[in-house]
Amino acid sequence: MSNDNNRSVKPDDAVLWDLFRGGDESAYTKLMKAYSKTLFNYGFRICQDKDFLKDCIQDVFLELWNRRLKISSTPAVKYYLFKALRLRIFREQAKWNRGEPLDDNYGFVVEFNIETKMITDLETLELSARIQHVLNALPNRQREIIYLRFYEGLDFDNISQIMEISKQSVHNLLQKAYKSFRSEWLILIALFLRDVI
Repeated sequence: MSNDNNRSVKPDDAVLWDLFRGGDESAYTKLMKAYSKTLFNYGFRICQDKDFLKDCIQDVFLELWNRRLKISSTPAVKYYLFKALRLRIFREQAKWNRGEPLDDNYGFVVEFNIETKMITDLETLELSARIQHVLNALPNRQREIIYLRFYEGLDFDNISQIMEISKQSVHNLLQKAYKSFRSEWLILIALFLRDVI
């Protein structure tokens, strides 16, 4: 298994998953507790309606329980749940919007947070603000890929399947995001070095 996959897989998740598939309610409850907050954090970046999002997460877990005997084994539980939630949000949102087709204009919010204790001077605040500005300027899909790759540690295969785009599209969109950062990179490096030196 690659290093990328190891970052996004907890060692006991696959075991819990298989126990849940066998009808173990305790394993099911542990999976819900382990992933509800992570799913909410991811889903909230797509849809900021908290009640709608909570309903979607509840529906995902309810459907998992009802279909547990038909669900495959997986070593990548986080990927599976992210994909299920994303599909649920878009499916339910489409119904809520009376069947209007969804396009790529959905919002995706990524925040760059520096711990409060680290923000000790104006330069650090300025660096944080510049990084946040670059992130906010990215198109939604690029922001979502950045989040899934660097905040959640998912690999390119998982990202392409969650977002239902080709692996090559994931690479291309990530490269475009990198280019946006490169245009600001020299300024960011200069600010960082000024803080360190």
